Amino acid sequence: MNIDKKTKICRIPIIKIRDFLRRYRTPWSFSLQVISEYFNLSEENGDILVNELLKLGFIEYKNKDDYEVSVKGNALALTKFISRMNRSKAEQVFKDLLERAKEVNENDFYIYRIRGLFLFGSYLNPDANDYGDIDIAYELERKIPEEREFLDARQKIIDNAIENGKVFDSIVDELFYPETLVLRFLKNRSPYISLHRAEELTELSAAYKQIFP
Repeated sequence: MNIDKKTKICRIPIIKIRDFLRRYRTPWSFSLQVISEYFNLSEENGDILVNELLKLGFIEYKNKDDYEVSVKGNALALTKFISRMNRSKAEQVFKDLLERAKEVNENDFYIYRIRGLFLFGSYLNPDANDYGDIDIAYELERKIPEEREFLDARQKIIDNAIENGKVFDSIVDELFYPETLVLRFLKNRSPYISLHRAEELTELSAAYKQIFP
């Protein structure tokens, strides 16, 4: 989505609007109270903001008292306000990504393999020469089929991280840490790669192409 990062909605910077939509994306929903408290608004001003977001198409009604992020809102939630890249740079980012995906599947350090990578978004257009980022949906699967052996391997990775000073914010973050390692390596801190669960392709009704393996 092409949008000026200086844009404001009801005097709220678009980046803060984006962050809110990112937090409450599908399957979550939110009420007038939630959005008012998030932006520290009175109920009256919160209602004005909600109506403006409805008008712009970034949110929609879920039921009488709740709202949800729309398809257009999801697109804004995924927006990165970074310098755009040309075709040549995008091709290099894409090539490096596929090389890292191959390394994940071949390296025994990772207990998950990449079952599939799916390209969607602007990079699908072969005629384009200007990109904000490359949208990739992913599917992971365990490399170790036996449950007990897998759980032991996962715990070993977690224990090693803790021994090296890693502090987890929650038990969920801890349990998903081996998956996080895969995604972190795949992204390689690149601001031009957006990773998404494969299920989001359905949620976004997006056209896509499998690019790995």
